[in-house]
Amino acid sequence: MAAHPATILLVENGEILRPLLVEILQREGHEVLAAKDGGEALSIWDQHQGQLDLIVTDVVMPGMSGKELVERLRSLRPEVKVIYISGYESSLLCTDNKFGPEAVFLQKPFRPAELIQLVREVLAS
Repeated sequence: MAAHPATILLVENGEILRPLLVEILQREGHEVLAAKDGGEALSIWDQHQGQLDLIVTDVVMPGMSGKELVERLRSLRPEVKVIYISGYESSLLCTDNKFGPEAVFLQKPFRPAELIQLVREVLAS
């Protein structure tokens, strides 16, 4: 179980990966709000009245990128923490530091333990 259960907005367009990530995070005691894309994530965000501790979002999605989504959500809640996940190499995504110096990336594919550890570290930071 997680030391401090958190509410996590998970945004992943992979129909197979999304439910697996939800299960991994829920097993750690977290409440997970899952969205298939940026538009659905914004709707969930608007409807969610409680605390939101962390956004775990894919970087490359149809319609709205993970970066665009995070910029919109952070304009409303700048304190929310973020983990970007991507099948693209993080060095390619970060070439001009466009995600900011505090950006945290997890390269796909990753093991459940890697996700759990990174979530713990980011929530504790």
